[in-house]
Amino acid sequence: MARYDDSSIIQDKNRERYLSTQKLPIIPKRDTDILIIGKVGQTLPNLANQYYGDVNLWWVIARANPECFTGGIHLKVGTEYRIPAELSVIGEEIVSGGGSLGSSTGGY
Repeated sequence: MARYDDSSIIQDKNRERYLSTQKLPIIPKRDTDILIIGKVGQTLPNLANQYYGDVNLWWVIARANPECFTGGIHLKVGTEYRIPAELSVIGEEIVSGGGSLGSSTGGY
């Protein structure tokens, strides 16, 4: 599924078109979460690829650490980050496949 397949196109009063926004779920803290410390050169897409095998899931890590990001993709050196291991708690309608890290059924 493409990233914007479920988005609607909205037109404002100036006739400018844009995609509607999607509300992302709150990602609860769990005992199974992986904690890492940010290193030089690490980015959200790199971590998503490392832990989920999919760079497009960078937003899961960003959403799990809202206090750590202000719009950039680079991690702050020395800052602790939480990597959600159980994607099934986020919802299969948002993250296809569900499962957990290292799961043979999760598609990661």
